[in-house]
Amino acid sequence: MNSLCRTRIRLDNLLHNLDLLLSSGKPLMPVIKADAYGHGLLAVAVTLASQDIDHFAVGAVSEGVELRRAGIRGTVLALLGFSPLAADTPNLSPTLPSMDEDIRAALTHEITPLIHDWATLERLSELTRDWQKHSVSIAIKCDTGMARLGFSPKDIPLVLDKLAVAPQLRPDLFVSHLAVADDPDQDAFTHEQADIFRDAARGLRHFFPEIRLSLGNSACLLAFPELAGDLPRPGFALYGGNPFYGTRRDVLGIGLAPVMEVFAPVLEVHPLRAGQSLGYGRTFVADHDMTVAVVGIGYADGYRRTSGAQMSLNGMRAPVIGRVAMQMTCLDVTDMPEVHPGDPAYVLGGESRPVRADELASWWGTIPYEVTCLLGHIQR
Repeated sequence: MNSLCRTRIRLDNLLHNLDLLLSSGKPLMPVIKADAYGHGLLAVAVTLASQDIDHFAVGAVSEGVELRRAGIRGTVLALLGFSPLAADTPNLSPTLPSMDEDIRAALTHEITPLIHDWATLERLSELTRDWQKHSVSIAIKCDTGMARLGFSPKDIPLVLDKLAVAPQLRPDLFVSHLAVADDPDQDAFTHEQADIFRDAARGLRHFFPEIRLSLGNSACLLAFPELAGDLPRPGFALYGGNPFYGTRRDVLGIGLAPVMEVFAPVLEVHPLRAGQSLGYGRTFVADHDMTVAVVGIGYADGYRRTSGAQMSLNGMRAPVIGRVAMQMTCLDVTDMPEVHPGDPAYVLGGESRPVRADELASWWGTIPYEVTCLLGHIQR
């Protein structure tokens, strides 16, 4: 979409965050799914690969194909596994792949799928029974309490039985996901998940001693690196987000640098008289004489229609007033030094008093992951 706002990705900050996370002493498998949380799949992957990162976690198999076509080597894990659509299923969209198409793409491009249910395990086993090139790398997903994707721990012995008759399948990774590692008040549940995961892994490691364990997300890596497994999967912290923002562990995220900046130009600056209303619905009425700056960003660009937000403008914070429109948002700049059309107003970032994704998320009543995914669609 053509608009006046822009996103800037600070790859230098990405490398800074990578160094901080590597200080745990563990090798990492950065999560770059969903266009690297809005930061740009290929730009992020190429930058990480330049630092000898050779494990990447994407979402769909198609994202892994993008990486391979861009020359990214190493292990690429597809966290969503294969498409659930059977080859003969009536397809609502011709662009949605079937399971067989996803399997063929994974085999062709050497993408490691996350196997989380019986149907995909059996179909992959069938299609690779006569696979002659080499063994097929897979990851086994275990549900330890997230209640989304994955085999239950009690299913692992049966998974081993299935693998025993499919020697072409090579389980390289055993994966689970933590539900509340970012909430210090729920540490007991995090440790419970870790215990379940370790217990389930014992059976797999008896038959596959080289299999690596991957449990830890960003919060786990920062607070409990000993629980993270052999290959933690940081995502949010890699992009500069503090998973403990607003909690008693906030200090653990100090030093992480935001990677995304979003800004838009001031379109106009004008006075607003006391008693005069502003914008749609007349939801804002000035109680004193004011100065208003109109900025070229709105809900069509992913900027939420909620009150209480601020932008960073000329080294100061300017509050949003009135309703956010489709491509315009108004700021109160009454007490600021002179503001001119063309001045950049930062939705995220800023040279002084920068706006963090954590802050914007709190104003919007959401999470910072959604903030970067929404605003990451803006032209870079």
